[in-house]
Amino acid sequence: MQELTLKDIYRIIINRIWLIAVLPCVALIGATIVVYFFIQPTYTATTTMYVLNKQNNDANTVNYSDLQSSQLLTADYRELALSKRVLSAVAIELGLSSGNIASEYGIKITSANNTRVIQISATATDPLLASSLANAIGREFSVCVVEIMDVNNVSVVDAAVPPHEPSAPKKMQIIAIATLAGLILAVGIALLIEMLNTTIRSGEDIEKVLEMALLAKIPKVKLS
Repeated sequence: MQELTLKDIYRIIINRIWLIAVLPCVALIGATIVVYFFIQPTYTATTTMYVLNKQNNDANTVNYSDLQSSQLLTADYRELALSKRVLSAVAIELGLSSGNIASEYGIKITSANNTRVIQISATATDPLLASSLANAIGREFSVCVVEIMDVNNVSVVDAAVPPHEPSAPKKMQIIAIATLAGLILAVGIALLIEMLNTTIRSGEDIEKVLEMALLAKIPKVKLS
């Protein structure tokens, strides 16, 4: 198997330009058909909640210990929001199956570092269902916190609304990746075919393979 130079690679690409042009186009068309006609879009809605644990009796005063305590409790609140108690109540409220709602609808509880803001996200094929899920979890979560921790320290900042644009699939990104993959695959196939081809086709091939000088060439003669 001979070593290919940049000149060889350029020649291979030119000789098999049809393959390098056709395969990416096939990948582009195939990816477009799949993402637009076979993959069902999903929508993600998010409810934003603010966590604050007031340790003093003055409702208008928030000290440093309140803020620090709220940050430490954020992890606890995340587990409570995903608890069976909360999700079962949400399933009953929305008439959903009491299975694993958290994984089925992509329920995520996130919080930014060093903040008391919690985001509850839900993903579904129906945008209205996604927003209803996020809001219902937020409501049941607030009730659960009050009953278990005996405090009222969760407030809704932004209620979830039905999203207008799907969160997945990212159609343009998938199509671009498929086209690029098709291009790379086409170049790879062209190089592989050339490297596996041991046919001697020119005087340069003889010199490379046999490492001998070429003494003469027989020209092609066109017969009239």
